[in-house]
Amino acid sequence: MNMYANDETWKKLQAFLPERNRISASCAPSETFNVFGGANIHIDVYNEWNGNGVTLVLFHGVGGNGRLLSFIAVPLARRGYKVICPDLPGYGYTEYEGVPSYKTGIDTGVHIVRQELQRCEKLFVLGLSAGGMLAYNVACSVQGVSGVIVTTLLDNRLKPVREYSAKNKLHARFALPLLRFMPKQMRRLKIPVKAVTNMNAIVNDGRVLSLLLQDKRGAGSSVHLGFLCSMMESVPAAEPEAFELPLLLCHPEKDRWTPERISRLFFDRIRSAKELCTLKNAGHFPIEQPGIAQLEEAVVLFINKMLKEVKL
Repeated sequence: MNMYANDETWKKLQAFLPERNRISASCAPSETFNVFGGANIHIDVYNEWNGNGVTLVLFHGVGGNGRLLSFIAVPLARRGYKVICPDLPGYGYTEYEGVPSYKTGIDTGVHIVRQELQRCEKLFVLGLSAGGMLAYNVACSVQGVSGVIVTTLLDNRLKPVREYSAKNKLHARFALPLLRFMPKQMRRLKIPVKAVTNMNAIVNDGRVLSLLLQDKRGAGSSVHLGFLCSMMESVPAAEPEAFELPLLLCHPEKDRWTPERISRLFFDRIRSAKELCTLKNAGHFPIEQPGIAQLEEAVVLFINKMLKEVKL
């Protein structure tokens, strides 16, 4: 069975990360699989037998996979949290029969969160890039999540969001609207994700960009047209005004793909307890200092604040 032990992309990425954020002998994930529906879900598990009772489930975006989230999973595991990083259907080493949809990803997340809620005292979801809205949808769909942490909140119903998410404005204005009229037979076709999204802006370091674009299990992968259709047609599980959980938006300051203002279109409408943290000098894939350290600190402070409020 294929696993990340034999994968080179994440290993080469380590050289571009601060030492604290690197996978090492003292902080490395175990790899496991979880059967759900038509999927055999690959999951990285950090600090499985933690003692603080808090679990974080992390979700990647359209150009990632669970292993690439190690840059934030490792320091959070060092803090004592159990950290779960699944490969969503269509990505990484997860095996899936058929054409996964955006809802498939949400259902997968709900399944994993429900299982983990039985094993921990408190659970938080953390989504990066498009995984932010997916984490939001998961939290809306299952009882018991203590809080939501995201780096973006992209509502694809909004024109500005579509224009930044797509490869260019021409694609956003003409190609994306045509997806909904695509025959079902064509939805099974696969297309390189970088052909329809602005994947060149996923990270600000050109050396890391070259590495990620070669990753056939992430940014260099191909996705089914049906998945893209379903994602662009998706509606949030709850409108922001009806959202009731605490939420932390940690937005990269120098995000060249999805600037903070388009996440604010959704974030500003949320009425529940919310916080905004700007990750200084960080790009969409926030591995730059001091943003990468700020992300860790903001997550820990948010969790501690939520735990204290529960005790009061």
